[in-house]
Amino acid sequence: MSGVRIVDMSFAPLLPGPYPPPGEIVPLSFLDMRWIHLQQPVQNLLLYPDSTLSSSSLHLFKTSLTQALSFFHPLAGKLTYRHATDQLVIDSSSPDCGVSVIEAESDLDIHRLINEETIDIIAFTNLVPSFSMDKLPVPVSAIQITKFVGGGVSVGAALHHAVMDGIGFWRFMETWAAICRDNGAPFQSHLQTSHDRDVILHPHKEVIATRFMKLLAPDLPQLPQAPKSLVQDRLRLTRHTFTLDHTAIKFLKQRACTQSDDRTIFVPSASIAIAAHVWVSLAKAKRLPKENDATSLWLLFDLRAYLKGIKNDVLFTGNCIRGVPVKSSGQDLTAPQGLASACLAISHAVKAVKERPLDGVERWPDEFKNRPTGMNVMVAGSARWGVYETDFGWGRPGRVELVSMNFDGEVSMLAGRDKGSVQATVALAGGQMEVFEKAFIAGLAQQGQSDYPGKARL
Repeated sequence: MSGVRIVDMSFAPLLPGPYPPPGEIVPLSFLDMRWIHLQQPVQNLLLYPDSTLSSSSLHLFKTSLTQALSFFHPLAGKLTYRHATDQLVIDSSSPDCGVSVIEAESDLDIHRLINEETIDIIAFTNLVPSFSMDKLPVPVSAIQITKFVGGGVSVGAALHHAVMDGIGFWRFMETWAAICRDNGAPFQSHLQTSHDRDVILHPHKEVIATRFMKLLAPDLPQLPQAPKSLVQDRLRLTRHTFTLDHTAIKFLKQRACTQSDDRTIFVPSASIAIAAHVWVSLAKAKRLPKENDATSLWLLFDLRAYLKGIKNDVLFTGNCIRGVPVKSSGQDLTAPQGLASACLAISHAVKAVKERPLDGVERWPDEFKNRPTGMNVMVAGSARWGVYETDFGWGRPGRVELVSMNFDGEVSMLAGRDKGSVQATVALAGGQMEVFEKAFIAGLAQQGQSDYPGKARL
């Protein structure tokens, strides 16, 4: 055996309802609809180096998945087009609803996969499941569990983004892991889970959803097909993971405030400071000193706290994010005050979204499909996502990564494994990673020092 070998296929069925609102049929909202054109599922990988997988622990892993699906039943459904009503829905009414589970074995060195800062994308891709997304109805999720012959276990998950966003997905993983860790005991939570898209309040939401559907998937039930080059394009990207500890993050925030001429600036959040630092470092790596070298950053921002229809004690699992476009120039980003300039630009854009979270919603698909020319950076995830707490009873994972990074300049951000740290994985094309890394590290170094406070590491 070399690499990863599938040894079995099984199925975690969806138990009979009743299910949380709105029941077994969940119509997509316009916030879901903007993701229907994606041609590959979102794939996440969790590596557990100190785990062993016995037949009993594998059985518990699968039965706890079935239990968790009772709280997150859309994950067991199928994305379906209803011709009679011209609707896209997640349909969990069929008796064959559930989630496929791939059982695999690998002779790869899990410790190497965890400790290498540059991701082995071929190995990581083989450790996560996938599924066809070309023609409806299609399943919306799949799981792969892989046993390493030298010790260790990995859990890979694939998800159609139209079903839920990262917050909903990681809440599902937290629920599933808790049930497994407690040997199948009933899950208790202070949050009520809701999949009901009616909490998204907008006077024209049905019209907007239909427009998105017609624009992004005009040939239903056929979905846009993935170009044959997509996988090859993914393999051409180099991915490097940086983990900034509390000291390094504090230094970035302080440096942004010190550089700023605007004394009204508030201290940027960890997510904004790191996103700005990546943006500045990439501008320097790409040598964008000219004023007319336009550059844009897209920040995927969670709207839950800013929409009136969503209550604080309810976890809404559907898509509830929007892209926040931020524009700048190579001249501004590479100037001595570049970090402060980037932080201010991102902060002002986020502030505007907080005040009017659904402003200009009608234009979102056009903005997302037609990103401006020039250097683009897209930041997904959040420094608050505690993904390293996903313990199935095997201990905390040694590494968690978003595998499905397909674009030059894409950034995935997560809370790091150590308390107060943040993990940022950057994907770049064309041999740019080495020069980017130098700019990234140099931006964390104090004046007159070759190193920087804290550490950017795995």
